[in-house]
Amino acid sequence: MEAVVSMPAQQARREFRLRGAPGFSALCLLLAASADAAGFRFDADDSELRFTGNYGGEPVPGVFRRFSGEVEFDPAAPLATRFRTEIDIASLDTDYADRDDTLRAPEFFDSSAHPTAVWQSDGACTATGARLSCPGRLMLKGRTHPVVIDIAIAADGRTIEGKATLDRSRFDIGAGEWADPQTIATAVQVAFRLRLQP
Repeated sequence: MEAVVSMPAQQARREFRLRGAPGFSALCLLLAASADAAGFRFDADDSELRFTGNYGGEPVPGVFRRFSGEVEFDPAAPLATRFRTEIDIASLDTDYADRDDTLRAPEFFDSSAHPTAVWQSDGACTATGARLSCPGRLMLKGRTHPVVIDIAIAADGRTIEGKATLDRSRFDIGAGEWADPQTIATAVQVAFRLRLQP
């Protein structure tokens, strides 16, 4: 992947600092220093994607074992950084095989018919202190809806942590008898830690 560079990286970094987003500056410095190779991907061996639902008032945590993603960075417009993540739905794991099979079934994720979920940012992040708010679109189970992800970036500029809240009903996750929010809460928490590498 090649970056589109319309001004020297040093000038871009200076302009960005004036916009006031210190938590993102480490990533800017890292990526701008590699302006000719500004495409980064997630290190699958050192990243994690977690989710937590709520069944009968009790949290039900789980993970997706297989996912991939990339970051595209333009040093002239750091807040326009784009993220894309692809998730292998069948790789979900709640540490209980029968429940995992139920979650893969048509009433929930329907992983056979919809094996991949994709979240892609709109390239319009905003910064508040040390955090970024990045709007994007989640494509899941044949439906697409806006999802905003809250992101924090480590001082080394290579590790990204983030979180989001999804409304499962918008994606038809938990249909039929499982649709009752008194049984399964509609809000699902998602959290991740991503390690970037060239």
